[in-house]
This record gives sequence, structure tokens and C-alpha cells, in this order.
Amino acid sequence: MTSSEVKILNSAGPSPLCNLGRCNLEGPQGNVGAEENGRIPTLTRRKKKLRAPICVKLTLFICLSVMIASGVPELVLWKKVHQQLVGQIEHRLMTVSTLRQEQLKDYLFSEADKTQLISIRILINNYLSNMTTGNKTLAELDLKGAVSVISDFKHAAVYNSKGRLVLATDEYVFQSQIQETYVNSIMGDTPKLQFPVQTPEGWTYIFSRGIFKKEARIGILMVLVNSTKLVSLVYDRTGLQKTGELLIGVPDVQDRIRLLLPAMRNPNVTVLTYSAAMTRAINGESGIVKETDYSGKRVIAAYRPAGFLRWGLLAQLEMKEAYAPVRNVRFVILVTFSVLLFVGAVASLGLAKVFTSPIIELGRAAFALGRGEMRTRVKKGFFLFQDEISNLKDAFNGMAHQIASHQYTLEHKVRERTSDLAHANDVLAMEIEERGRIELELEKAKDIAMAADRSKSEFLANMSHEIRTPLNAIINFTELCLDTQITPEQQEHLDYVRFGAQHLLRLITDILDFSKIEAGKLEMEEIQFSLFEQLEQSLSVLAARAWESGIELCCDFSADAPDHLVGDPGRLLQIFVNLIGNGIKFTKRGEVVVSVSVKSKAENMVELLFAVKDSGLGIPHSKQSLLFQAFSQVDSSTQRVYGGTGLGLAISSKLATAMGGKMWVESEGTEGLGSTFLFTAKFKLCPSSSHSSVIDTDMFKGVRALVVDDNMTTLRIIVDLLKSWGVTAHGVESTEAAKLALENGKDAAGQKYTVVLLDMWLGGSESSELVYYLQGRPSLLEKYQSAANCKRKQSVQSDSNHKPSPSFYCDGHNGDAEQEKDLKDTQLVKSKCSGSQENIEHQDVQKVAENLDSRTEFHSADTVLFAIIMLTSVNHTDSVRCKELGISAHTSKPIKRSLLSRVLQLTLGIQDKMPNDESKNVNELKTPNKCLHILIAEDNPVNQRVAIKLLHKWGHTTVLAGNGAEAIEQAVTQQFDIILMDVSCFLSFLLKFDFSLMLTLDLELSCLYEMLLSFKFL
Repeated sequence: MTSSEVKILNSAGPSPLCNLGRCNLEGPQGNVGAEENGRIPTLTRRKKKLRAPICVKLTLFICLSVMIASGVPELVLWKKVHQQLVGQIEHRLMTVSTLRQEQLKDYLFSEADKTQLISIRILINNYLSNMTTGNKTLAELDLKGAVSVISDFKHAAVYNSKGRLVLATDEYVFQSQIQETYVNSIMGDTPKLQFPVQTPEGWTYIFSRGIFKKEARIGILMVLVNSTKLVSLVYDRTGLQKTGELLIGVPDVQDRIRLLLPAMRNPNVTVLTYSAAMTRAINGESGIVKETDYSGKRVIAAYRPAGFLRWGLLAQLEMKEAYAPVRNVRFVILVTFSVLLFVGAVASLGLAKVFTSPIIELGRAAFALGRGEMRTRVKKGFFLFQDEISNLKDAFNGMAHQIASHQYTLEHKVRERTSDLAHANDVLAMEIEERGRIELELEKAKDIAMAADRSKSEFLANMSHEIRTPLNAIINFTELCLDTQITPEQQEHLDYVRFGAQHLLRLITDILDFSKIEAGKLEMEEIQFSLFEQLEQSLSVLAARAWESGIELCCDFSADAPDHLVGDPGRLLQIFVNLIGNGIKFTKRGEVVVSVSVKSKAENMVELLFAVKDSGLGIPHSKQSLLFQAFSQVDSSTQRVYGGTGLGLAISSKLATAMGGKMWVESEGTEGLGSTFLFTAKFKLCPSSSHSSVIDTDMFKGVRALVVDDNMTTLRIIVDLLKSWGVTAHGVESTEAAKLALENGKDAAGQKYTVVLLDMWLGGSESSELVYYLQGRPSLLEKYQSAANCKRKQSVQSDSNHKPSPSFYCDGHNGDAEQEKDLKDTQLVKSKCSGSQENIEHQDVQKVAENLDSRTEFHSADTVLFAIIMLTSVNHTDSVRCKELGISAHTSKPIKRSLLSRVLQLTLGIQDKMPNDESKNVNELKTPNKCLHILIAEDNPVNQRVAIKLLHKWGHTTVLAGNGAEAIEQAVTQQFDIILMDVSCFLSFLLKFDFSLMLTLDLELSCLYEMLLSFKFL
């Protein structure tokens, strides 16, 4: 590059490449803007920053390598040497203790043998045997002669069996009388040695042993022994170095250990308060231990039994002296390691200098390039130092040359790009303006779409109402026609008309719900309801449909599931009916089980997990993602075979989401294993005081029930439910098993059953066989005696012309599920029919209760049938068959908790403790239905006709009002029991009504609120 080119580059201002170079070479502290502030960093500071990290890293690396390379072998060497030295030290101590033990045993047993020789001398034994006639002088001479030939024995004495001195070599050395306790302590052939005593003449001790003749003790021999050999044996330091010593311990009173001879290093120590090693030696153990001795020093001790009496031998050596060779070896290894580490650190510093010098030079050149000095180059090394760093210098110089040559080209391109960017900015401004215009148009289109959506929602709402009105008329007039006298062919045609209308009504309801959900206008209610009743009601709706398909419906509540909740019961019922209906639809045989459990619970909130499991076709994994999409099914054949629009699961999933939960499916895709639809929902908990549906378990105390059902799930649920009420319940699956349980005559508690819950159909055949079996053997069931019955105990005799008792039938199923129009219509239809039905049921229940209260204590062939509760289907023929069999109590499946409890109470003759409000309701049910005077406010002629027909059919009188004004006029002039007013009719009137007329008519608004919701089902 020429000098003119360099001037041009410098005159162009700061180069972008220079800025790039400064950014790349800045240290951790940063140096941005230093040139602008006039503070150019010196090369010395940069030199330290570049050199120090490499030196540290290289030094640490080499030191670490030296530590690993030398430390690991030295550590292994130290472990081996330490282990070997410690083993040698311990072996040496054990050898010393073994040798001293053998020497001590030899000495002591030798002395014992010598005393044994004296004790068996004939003259001494003869004198002790008969001291009156024996020669004492000869005995003393014999004793002195025996002592004189033994060098270690100084004196000897012989005592009679009572401890009195009779013979002695020197009477002044021994006591004339010894204690009786000492005499008694010398038993058998075991000698006794007293502790050595130091006298002016040296160490001595007394060796005692018994003199026996024909196993009878006739005397005691006591020998005063010179203990010089014993002392030299104990105090010998051979093998114990300077600080070692040998201790002989003898057990003493109060768990103390007394030394045979005082400690060598401290003669004042004669007693050891505690020594673990000495204790083990006395107990016959041997080994090596490290402990603190009597002077508080750490010692290593080899212990073993002395081999004489219960003495212990302890050879100990101070650890400081014992492990001196180990410390010396450790010191040598540490010094060697330190020297190697120091040499490695010095070598690393020298090597770092060799590497960092060219790097520092490269750094200096890089900073020069960063300041714009494009002629900066690095010097090459000598020929002998041509290496990778030299190649790096060549590459750096080539890079600097290329940077200088491309700088002019780059700046030229920058100017061109700046011009292009200005043009692009102009184009972008035009595009922004165009985008703003498009956004305004999109906003207008959005408003139009929202208006169209509102119009669609209004259209769907209006059309659904307008379509439902004639459909309701078709359904209700069809039902009215079916109640008249018609031919079978006409009845078949009308059934098809009703079925088609109901199916069309369900489709319209699904479409309306789906449109509300999509429009975000779905509103969830917050009212109190009973979860158990709601779920049992959903099963009741579909019970007839399940019975026709031969499918068992079951409902399983977990023990901790709450009953009374706050939420939207109608939407919850809608989900249940949809899922259970699908389970029945796609199940050819088997069962559909609904279960409820608690997933999580807070202070006033609960999240429940619901599951609907069937044993039907199953759903492949690849198709499960399509289930919750609108207008989609598993495959096209499903719609052709089973029907449906594909909206049910989509609506149910949306409703579960609206309840704060989610819905999913679990299925293996195999027929017979079925599918399980699960969803969660959150509800508020009702205060415990506001509702009380818990059954008093004391009511069924002592009741023993046998449940007979061929469905395992239903059997388990009923048994668990009875047990939760305090009933002792057991279940069997067949008639033969029931007979066997009844013939055994006892349950698990050893008592007979008091009631039998029997499924009407067992294995596809009628269970009347078991009824006849019990009727022929009434003694198999025990009469249950409640507290009330025990007080009155009325005797009832069977009449020969016995008539079947009035049966009571508690059933929660009103009509076929296929005949229900939608969930809300179901509730209204049930409320419509509940009055008369409950009256009839209550009258039957009261009659049966009277019969049950008057039974005898023991069952007869006639009264045994009162202890049977038949579980029937929803088919009316089952109820008729129960009456033919003479069964008084029966309830249909699926079982309702409240109805089963009521039937069980009446069967057992239990007086239920009902609150005042419930008693009042029961009394009201006793009164016959009265004719009501009803005002109908409806503007649709079809609905008017249907309402009038139905109310007249039920025995009520009606007055018709075509609009709201006529309704108010009629309400003022006449007295009505009920006012039934259409909502739309009422609201249209309020919009036009002059409320000043209210004051003129002296009419309160409260009278207008005494009405039910409009008859949408008409």
C-alpha cells in the first residue's frame, strides 16, 4: 500500500475495522471510549493483562500435573509403607506379650507345683489328720526340710481347717490365726497368691493352697516366696523400648483392676479405674488396641490373658515412640513431594515466559492496528525458533496487509450502502403508510365480522327457539295421542314420530350449546346442589337404555368425596349424560362404571376427578386426538352405524374447561378393554351446617346383610356402601354361593344374616330359586330387633289365607333415556310427575312399615320374604314379578343411596330420625293431590293448547292469558294457586307497560314473581 493510500484512509475518519479491533482486544475492565477521552492505554498495562492469565494457567497446569504424577505414586507408597510399619509394630507388641505370658505362666505354675509337693508330704498330712497323737516335731522338721531345698521359698506355715497356726518354720513371720473368710476362699486345688510386698529384704509374696485328704480339706499351707524373679520378669523392658511397660492386672472389688506390681513408669499407680484392653484380657480376649493409659498418654497396647487364674497381661508402648518410623517416612515423602512441586512451578514460569513473549508482541501490534496504524507488523524470530508461533506471526502480518488493502474498498462500499439505505428508508415510509391504511380496513372488516357474528348468534338463538317450539308441540301431542285408544300400527308410527322429533331436538340443543361456547357466551351457574343426587340422576336418565342393551350401570363414590357443592349442576349433568350415553352406545356387553374421587382439596374449594369407564370397542391411539374436535368421530363408519354429529365430546370438553378442569381419554384400542373418559372440575364447598345428608351409622348397628349380584363391580359398590353405613355386609356372585353362605348360618362375626339384597337376574336367569329356597328354610335368616321393636315386641301369627303384603318400590328412574329431550327438560318432566308418584310410593311405604313393625322375633315361611330386598331393572315386569313372588321391598338398579337407605330402614323396621322439615314433607305427602287453579300466560297458540291439555289431564283448572297485560288483569281479579308465564311474553309486556297503572290497580310487584319458568318442554 502506498503512502498516498494511507493518507486517504486516515483522512476518512475512524475506520469501522479499527472499532472492531478495539472491541475484540479489550480486557475484562473494558476500554471503550478511551481514545475519545484522550487516555490511550500504555503497552505496559496491556502487557500485564495479557501475560498474567497465561502464566497463572500454565503454572497451575504444570503444578497440577506434577501433583498428580508424583503425588499418586507417593500416596500409594505411603499407604503401603504405613500399613507395613504399623503391622510390624503391632506384631512386635503381640510377640512381646506372648513371650511374657509364657514366661509368667512357667514361673507361676512352677511355684504352684512346688507348693503342691510340700502340701502332700506324709508327715505333715498325718499330723493334720490326728494332731492329738501325731508327732508335731517330726512334722515341723519335715516342713523346714522341704522349704530349705527350694531356693525361692523363705518360710512356710501350716494352718488347720479352722485357720489356727499349727506348724511354722518361723512363728513370728505368720499370724497365729487367719480369718474365716480367707480360709473359705481357698477351695479345691486352686492356689491363691497375695499381692507382692516390698520389704527391706526385697519383694515377697505369700502363696497359699489347701491341704486335702480324701477330698476333705484338713489344712492350709502358706509359703512366703521371694518374688525377685517375678519382679524382674514384669519389669523387663526387652522389646518395649524406652516408654514401654508390662502390666499384670487382677480383678478387684467394685469393678476395679489392681496391678500385681506397681507400674514401672509410675510406682504410685497400683489400681486401674478403667482400662478397656485390661478388661478384655481378664475376660479371656487378646488383641491390639489404641487407648489412653493411666497417665493420660496415647499408647498402643497388646493384651491377652495371663494364663493363671483370671489375670490379664498388657504390654503397652507410647504411640509417639512406636510410630516414630512412620512419621519419618511421611516426612521424607512430603519433602520429596514439595521439592518436585517447587521444581515444576519454576519450570512452568520459565515455559510461560517462552510462550507469552510472542503473544505480548502480537498484542502490542493488535492494539496498534486498533488505533489505525496500518503499517504495524510483528518481527519474525530466528531460524532456529521457527514454530507454530512463528507461523502465527506470519499469518498476523498477512492479515494486517489484507486489512489495509481492503479498508478503502470497505469504506467505499459503506458509502454506497448508506445511499441504498436512505432509498430503502423512503420506500419503508411508503410501506408504513400503506400498512396503516390496510389496518384501518382490517379494523372495519373486523367490526363487520363481529356484527355478523352477533347476528349469527341472535339468529341461532331465535331459530333454535322457533324450531324447538313446534318440535315440543309434535312431541307432546304425540304423547297425548299415545295415551288415547289407537291401533298397534298407529302406535308404532307415532313412536317413530316421537323418536325422530326427540333426536332432532337433541341435535338442535347441541348446535345451540356449541354456538354459545364458540361465541364465548356460555354462562355457568353458581348454585348449591347434591353431587350424589346429580350423578345418580344422570344414571337414572339412561337406565332404561342401558337395560335394553343388556349393560350394567354402576356408580362408585370415593369415601372422601363431598356431596354438597356449589357450581352448575345442569352442565355437570349434561357432561355425565353425554359420556355415559356414549359408553352405552359403543358397548355391546359388559358394564359402564362412573367413579368420583378427590384430586385436591383446599379450605373452601375442591377439585374432583370423574371417570366414565366402559367395556366397549376401545379407541386407537392414533384417533384419540380427534375425539374432542367438533364434527369429528373416530371413523366414518361410526357415524353410519351409531349415528351422532360429533359435537357431544367437544361440548363436554369445553364445559369441563369452563368448570376449571380438563377432559382426556385413556384407551388401549382393543375391543373388550373399552375406554375411560376422565375429566376434572373445581367446585366450592358448602358449609357443613347448611346440608346434612350423612346417614346415622348407629341406625344400622347390628345389621348383617348378604348381597347377591353376578356383577363384581356392582357387588363391590353395594357392599362398600353398606359397610360405610355400619352394616356388616358380605357379597357372593351366584345362587349356589348364597345358599352355601346361608346354610353355614354365620357371617364373619359368627352370627346369622338379617337381610338379603338379591339381584333379580343372576347369570341371565331369574333369582326366584333363592327366594323359594329361603321360603322353605326361614330359620336361615335371623329377625333384626331394633331398639323400638325391642320395647314393644308384638307377636304376629300367620294367617292360613295369607295375602301378599303391599309392596313398596323405590326407584329413581322415570322414563326411558331415549325419550328425554335435553337435560333441563328432564328435570322439569321429573318434577311434573314426582307429585303423584311419590304419594303412591309413600302410601305403600307406610303400609309396609306397619307390617314390618308387627313382625315376630323369629321368621316364618311367610315373614322371611320381608327380609329380602330385590334389586330389579327399570322394566315394569320386574316389579310385577316381585309382587308375584311376595317380595315387599325392591328397588331398581343402578342403586340410589337415599332410596336404598330408605328401603333398608323400612325392611328392618327402623324408625328413621328425620328433621322437622322432612317430617313435614312426609305429612304433606299423605294428603291427596288437590285440584289447582292455574293461570297460563303464553302468546304461542301451540303452547297454549299443549299446556291446557296436559293440565286438564292432570285434573287442574286453567285460565288463559294471551299476553302480560291480560295476565296482570286476571291476577288482580281472580285468585290463582300457580301462575305459569312465558318469559318472552312477560318481558315484551314490561317494555310497553306503564308502571303508573300499578298504583291505580293497587297491585304489588311481588305477586308477579310467584311463577315458575316458562314451559319450554311444551
